[in-house]
Amino acid sequence: MSDSEERLARIERTVEANAQAIAQLARQNQELLQTIAGTEERIAKAEERIAKAEERIACAEERLEAEVKRWDERFFQLSRDTLNFTRNGVTIAAITAALMLSPC
Repeated sequence: MSDSEERLARIERTVEANAQAIAQLARQNQELLQTIAGTEERIAKAEERIAKAEERIACAEERLEAEVKRWDERFFQLSRDTLNFTRNGVTIAAITAALMLSPC
């Protein structure tokens, strides 16, 4: 085998090895693209779930705010009723005391 034939054989082996390496890289690239596509799909689904959760949270916040307002109104109405009851009690007690102390 001559020197040229030997060099040609080495070049052919190198070309074949490079072709195999390129094919392997192409397969790995395809696998990565599939993984990326799957990841993007999972991200899209997660974003949908997050959006739905945010909607539910916003709805719950609105309901909580409305409930707090109702309880605030109930508390203030109870305070007004208690104040009126106390005033009436004090007024009745004062009138009763005044009548009992009068000389008639």
